[in-house]
Amino acid sequence: MEISVVSATNLSQEQVLSWARIQQHNPGLFSPFFRPEFTQAVASIRDDVYVAVVDDGAVFFPYQRNFFGMGRPVGGAVSDYHGLIAAPDYRLDPATLLRACGLTSWRFDHVPAEQTMFSSWQMIETGSPVVDLTPGDLPGSTALHADHRRKRRRLERDFGPVDVDLDMTDQSMLELCMTWKSAQYRRMKQPDLFAKPWARALLKEIATHHTVEFSGILSVLRAGGRPIAAHFGMRSGNVWHYWFPTYDPDFHRYSPGILLLLEMMAQAPKFGISTIDFGRGDNDYKMRISNRTVPLQEGIVVTNRLSSQMLGLKRNLFSFVKKHPTIKNVLNPAHQLLQDAYRRARLRMYWFVPLMFVQLVSELTRVCA
Repeated sequence: MEISVVSATNLSQEQVLSWARIQQHNPGLFSPFFRPEFTQAVASIRDDVYVAVVDDGAVFFPYQRNFFGMGRPVGGAVSDYHGLIAAPDYRLDPATLLRACGLTSWRFDHVPAEQTMFSSWQMIETGSPVVDLTPGDLPGSTALHADHRRKRRRLERDFGPVDVDLDMTDQSMLELCMTWKSAQYRRMKQPDLFAKPWARALLKEIATHHTVEFSGILSVLRAGGRPIAAHFGMRSGNVWHYWFPTYDPDFHRYSPGILLLLEMMAQAPKFGISTIDFGRGDNDYKMRISNRTVPLQEGIVVTNRLSSQMLGLKRNLFSFVKKHPTIKNVLNPAHQLLQDAYRRARLRMYWFVPLMFVQLVSELTRVCA
């Protein structure tokens, strides 16, 4: 196995085409996060994005690397899928791959479960709720659709005609979408992702792509000509990734975000889209609307023996906790207190021991879920 590492900005055209072919022929790599354009978009605004090229382009492994040699998925906290770009039956040793990349570790939380080479490094089983639009009838209960039809009629009565633009290119609307999302993060006492210049620059870069294979899609819901909800996501083939939904809080009582989502679901097949992927999370609307789940893995690959031994102890602890769910009664209060710190830790890559403890408590709580 030959492995070479290049900056993602230095991929050759032949390598990019090879990557794209692998992605298109492996159903497990359906997400736009697995497209070469996504990695190139992140690399265009960050200088820490690399790609391991295995066996002259048979396999690609994109990643970010910090000063300490710690690896993370490309895009970090905004990445909803990551892993190897390879044929479905390809196997390799992740630790060997990391050593060739000069990495001491690679933390992951959205690797498809079918990439079984990461199974021995997995800590938590999780999943991404998905809306499969191929059955014909829109997913979601009859009561949910009836309730939102009523809200839409009330919205029209109070503010005027409701209209939707599912794929617009207005730069000012993208700015508004990010502004609303920043405010939403602050209301929920979460770290404001869009306070980071690179995150705003990334969405603007992705918004310049307009092909069926990879595109940024900005959708907007208006009432009486006034924008009240927006969503920015990505498309790859027949998959639409639901990424950054937001809305004007003044219209909260009308559930404008869900109204826009239901319109996206209704109109998606006209654009050749049969799947809307919500990304990982147990938000109520995801559970109510999704009709299947993509299994995912969360864990960390390490390359030195001591870290590997400590990881084994951690895995045994997780196994014990999973077998004794009553422990959740003790962990839950601690989890609530540390949740905000955990979110900050995820964005900062757990560089400090206290943040590693925060993460451990949060992970143990989710094991019990």
